[in-house]
Amino acid sequence: MNEVLEQTQRNIFILRSSQTESKIELLNNLAYSEIDESLIEPISEQISDIDKGVRNAVTMLILINRNHNFPKYIIKFVTSADISVRNLAGEILIKLGQISVEPIIKFNHENDDDTLKFIIDVLGLIGDENAAPFIMDILSATENDNVVLACIEALGNIHCGSSVDVMMLLYDRNELYKPTVVEALGKIGSKAALDFLVARYINEDDLTKYSILESLGNLGDIDTYFFLLEQVRDASGPLVWPLILSISVLKEKYNLDIPFDNKMKNLLMSTITEGSSEQKKVAFSLIDSFDDKDILCASLNMVGEDYELDEMIRSKMFRNVEYIYHDISRIINQNPANLKNILNLFINTISYVAEYQIQLNISMLEIRNIIHAITGLLNHFDEEVRRSAMEIIFNMDADSALLFIDSMVSDENTWNRLRLLELLENIQGEKFNSSIAKLTKDDDEMVRERAILIASTKNINQISTNAN
Repeated sequence: MNEVLEQTQRNIFILRSSQTESKIELLNNLAYSEIDESLIEPISEQISDIDKGVRNAVTMLILINRNHNFPKYIIKFVTSADISVRNLAGEILIKLGQISVEPIIKFNHENDDDTLKFIIDVLGLIGDENAAPFIMDILSATENDNVVLACIEALGNIHCGSSVDVMMLLYDRNELYKPTVVEALGKIGSKAALDFLVARYINEDDLTKYSILESLGNLGDIDTYFFLLEQVRDASGPLVWPLILSISVLKEKYNLDIPFDNKMKNLLMSTITEGSSEQKKVAFSLIDSFDDKDILCASLNMVGEDYELDEMIRSKMFRNVEYIYHDISRIINQNPANLKNILNLFINTISYVAEYQIQLNISMLEIRNIIHAITGLLNHFDEEVRRSAMEIIFNMDADSALLFIDSMVSDENTWNRLRLLELLENIQGEKFNSSIAKLTKDDDEMVRERAILIASTKNINQISTNAN
């Protein structure tokens, strides 16, 4: 027993010393042990140590051990003059969760509004409903706007239904409160909150409308969906994005259909051409069941921005393969910044058409226009564009490829000449074989060896000799 007591005393001495390495070693050793109660306070004090290694070690220990007494010693550091210590204390309390709530509520903040706001923020991020009465009491007593806003936000995070009536009163008290009240009501999700926000929407400024639209997606019902569709007619500027997002959320939630009229089309078009990647994904998901050529063609300008978006566009394009055939020559002639991404998509489309033997309603004139546009890329400055152009020509019309074979054979990029050999390997014909024979004399060893191997396999040495 005395040995245990002596060891505890030694540990306390180390923790309250300046022996950084010893402290870190001790804290690491204690992390998975049952900790004597007399060590809880000196361990907690280490979050204010000047050494980051000590802070990291004590943080790990506290979060692994989760002794219910840690919060009552950590809470005092929320008043630290060192902002990093204050933030670390808050972070630990949040991660400890429910066991932090009572010590935070009981902590004497000494009517310091900055500290009060901080601990309310922490309670809100913990999200435990037991904190609601304390926060409601603060809200009813404080006159500090920052504390009020912290209370509103925290009650929203806690999903405190009993605070809805108070929030609706606060909405009209101060313009500053409106966006935060709207966000909180959206999180709480009561029918009274929904009706309140819908009723207020029409007469609000754009900033508040933006907040309301954002909340209506999570808060709304079927009637809200149709209310939002009515707003499509007048929506413009920044309001377009939260409107489309909330329509999308409610559409999926209630398995509803979306009307695709000109106004909705224009709204979606503006989003997929000007929005962020996430906004474009939402807009594109809304038109998944509609085959609109304008939107499909506009979507080609987005290829290469985002992997998930690319997959959405590819899936849509594969269901409407003729659209890209009809438009690809025009797009190539415009030389878009993402040309090589578009060409890769077109290569995938050609392969898809061949694999599933899809019959295309494409005129010979359109085919010639595509070939003409593609051949113009064989001298493009970007080797990836040249490689894609080469592949497209061979896949669409090998005879046309033969007309430009000399340009391909002399391509300055080694990998392009290797890709050409791969394409030529599967094509029969003396004129194609003569190009393989030329590449057996290529300056690059890889190209030369590959060409010699293919020439040997296809037995074209005699043919190349005769051709000469």
